[in-house]
Amino acid sequence: MRPLIGITCSRRIVEGWGPDSPGDTIDYTFEEYSKAICRSGGAPMLIPIAQSRETLQTILGQMNGLLLSGGPDIHPKSYDEQPLPELGEVDEDLDRMELEIAKMAFQGNLPILAICRGVQVLNVSRGGTLYQDIPTQVRDSINHLQNVDKTIQTHIVRIEGKTLLHRILRRREIWVNGKHHQAIKDLAPDFIVSARARDGIIEAVEHPSKLFVLGVQWHPEGTWEKDPYSKKLFRAFVQATINLIRKNPRRRK
Repeated sequence: MRPLIGITCSRRIVEGWGPDSPGDTIDYTFEEYSKAICRSGGAPMLIPIAQSRETLQTILGQMNGLLLSGGPDIHPKSYDEQPLPELGEVDEDLDRMELEIAKMAFQGNLPILAICRGVQVLNVSRGGTLYQDIPTQVRDSINHLQNVDKTIQTHIVRIEGKTLLHRILRRREIWVNGKHHQAIKDLAPDFIVSARARDGIIEAVEHPSKLFVLGVQWHPEGTWEKDPYSKKLFRAFVQATINLIRKNPRRRK
């Protein structure tokens, strides 16, 4: 039996069924997330946005791990700020669902892997804040929003020693494929920084007292097929969910 791992969806409006339809809303996520989980030994399941707290509790009760996926900007009202002109697309229903499920998974000690928007959701869910727009808020920042394919590595991150991320990757520097204009500003209480870009932007965080709560600002799902460090990250996450099952066999459904 493979561990069941939930992957949060984003949503978009697509062409409607009829000629007069204003359009239909669909939940979606990119297939690379599911492929990476499958190839790493897990069983992926997508989590749509239209949820209540009760349904999220039911879903998490079946899951052995949670992957918070990439997506649009987080509305700054989630961390008590007014929106700047550079704020991009937001989806408050998505914010509500992901912030809620992140809190619940954290409190339930589920392994969490948070990617791009996901690491921002994780940080905000635990009381942290964000830069709404790196170029206008961080002096001398590098280009974190390069217009390249997701398979292209765009900049270097420096990994802190004696962290979970360092134990997984066994490197102090790697190239990553970041593509974002928001980032963590104030780190959530009790989290630690496990990697930064050379301009100081936080690129990875983790919670040292949890079995596996790790977030990265880049997109390992875009490079997992060829990049050894992306493979290691997904395999470590899935292994953490397996370890959880071994410690608590009742979680195997």
